[in-house]
Amino acid sequence: MEVNTTAIPKIISCDDIPSSPSSPSSPTSNSASKIPNPLADELLTRCLKVSDEITLLEKKLLQRLPPKQRSKKGNLPIELRHFKNAILVEQRLLENLSYSPPTPKTQHSLRSSNLKFLESVWSIAKTCSGLQVIFRTVQLFDHPTDNAAKLRGKEKKELKRKKTPVQVDIIAQNGLEWIKVAGLSEKRLETEFAKARWEAEGFKDEDDDEDGQSENGDKLDHEENGGKDINQTILEFQHDSDAFSLVKSARSMVLAAQQTRVQYLHPEITIVLPNIHYDPQNPQLGSAIHTLITAILSTGARVQTSNSNIISPTPPPGDESTLTDNYGNTITNRSQSLHPNHPPLASSSSSTQTSPESVAEAALTSLSITSDPITLITPKILLDCTILLALVSDLSHESVAEQPIFHRHILQQVRAENEEPLLPHWIFPSIEGREMVCTFDAYKRFKEIVDIVGSENEKVRANALVWGGTGRDWRHPLPSKSPSKSGPNITNGGNKDTGITFTEEGEPVLPDGRTRTSLISTLQSLSRHQVPRTLNLPITVVDSLESQIMSHNPVAAKIGPELSVVNRSSLFTAWEMGITIVTTNGSVVKRLEWLVEENRIRDDDAGPKVHLLAIARSLVGKMKKGTDILVEG
Repeated sequence: MEVNTTAIPKIISCDDIPSSPSSPSSPTSNSASKIPNPLADELLTRCLKVSDEITLLEKKLLQRLPPKQRSKKGNLPIELRHFKNAILVEQRLLENLSYSPPTPKTQHSLRSSNLKFLESVWSIAKTCSGLQVIFRTVQLFDHPTDNAAKLRGKEKKELKRKKTPVQVDIIAQNGLEWIKVAGLSEKRLETEFAKARWEAEGFKDEDDDEDGQSENGDKLDHEENGGKDINQTILEFQHDSDAFSLVKSARSMVLAAQQTRVQYLHPEITIVLPNIHYDPQNPQLGSAIHTLITAILSTGARVQTSNSNIISPTPPPGDESTLTDNYGNTITNRSQSLHPNHPPLASSSSSTQTSPESVAEAALTSLSITSDPITLITPKILLDCTILLALVSDLSHESVAEQPIFHRHILQQVRAENEEPLLPHWIFPSIEGREMVCTFDAYKRFKEIVDIVGSENEKVRANALVWGGTGRDWRHPLPSKSPSKSGPNITNGGNKDTGITFTEEGEPVLPDGRTRTSLISTLQSLSRHQVPRTLNLPITVVDSLESQIMSHNPVAAKIGPELSVVNRSSLFTAWEMGITIVTTNGSVVKRLEWLVEENRIRDDDAGPKVHLLAIARSLVGKMKKGTDILVEG
């Protein structure tokens, strides 16, 4: 286990702040002496700092949204509503107390302030990647069943009634990590541990004296006599202690996570102890800290203390400081400072040269970037037929007027496009700079639709967008020349005869002499939107790998017959290649997730990685011509 040996100061407690202006360590300036309650003013300053950073983060998140989405409430990629309310409540309390002279009652209220905990949560949230929520209540079913996902109707409703709320402080890693922050200090932990041990020892002695001997005077086995080991007894006796509550919360979070799936996986549970220093290389067996951490790890949760990386109960092989999901993505651990007044992401070499404000802003910028689902898309992507149609549609590139002959879904798309263009705000950010492929089945269906209903401009865009390969006619495809025995060629998706060559600069060149630059220029000449220069055209056609994955993946083999040929070809090929499929077909994506859940064989079975754009575009070329005929008649 890799350990960060840099000493991290504890989070400042309200008890450590002078309670009276007359104390030796209190400020002595004239301005400070005029403050009715210096402690309240100090806490209020810290509270306002957190509030300002939240506001700044919201602005950064809004800037990354399309203009139309910025006016909608509750659509930020990070849910901050409950945390903001908690900060606002604390701010109002401190504002009232800051104008009140110090009294035993006001000082007690200040020392009981929830600000310290809120600061800890915010500090840790700023070190996370893929932050989704701060403060959310998840549900733990009291009587979970193995077939809970298959229940329907009354059985499902009855199961939902039997649940217990579980508080999660932070949801990060795009939903794959649930975090609970515990403000338990080493001093309080030692006190609770000593009290529990004293009570446990007394119980053990009394139990041995009364029931610990048999009729012939021999001692009975401790377990046979109903006794348990002392560490377990400690946990059972201190039901009212913070340490016991923390272990209980960790167990509840683990159980709730086992009933939840995100990206086909169960979230990892992490308990963060920012006020506790622990060295895994020197655990000091039997100490209060070691006992607590051991108890938390026994629940299946992970632990992070102020000076170490995340400690896992079952570390993955190899690098113990990393965690990967079923797609091979690395889940980043938080090895930065957990101290709220020591900004995260500041290295020892740069912290002396960069102001805390700049470092905090950099952390917030990182939060806004990593919360974007686009960051989860792999460098190589597979586009299905729905995305190909959206990329060539006149609706996406031109200003199309509403016409009576249009189907109601086409009319909805025309209005939606006028309000919020699909290409610049959704599709281009998801595909630019990435290598793009599509399966032959999707390409064939795409070409059929374009040839039948596509306008002239749509046909030209289709020709510039997708390259089927040398000698391949989409009506009469040639058999693949790449033997399946050697496995798929991931670079070209199984097609070694695409006919694409490359210049010295790495730019693809088609057999007819067209280059990526010329293809982008063709697309740009037929579009009112700016086409990214980093768009990796052409999209290359690859052979479907559905037969390969169905031969070795029992889940894919079971659900394959439930999908159409075109959908199965795209989804299964992306699944086999381990790349993201970009689609607008939300109904198929939901059905696939349900099918994988219904037919999973192992707990870690996962389906393909999908980036869903729930906004579709259709072709309207021939429909416009039909309208002219009707009008003339």
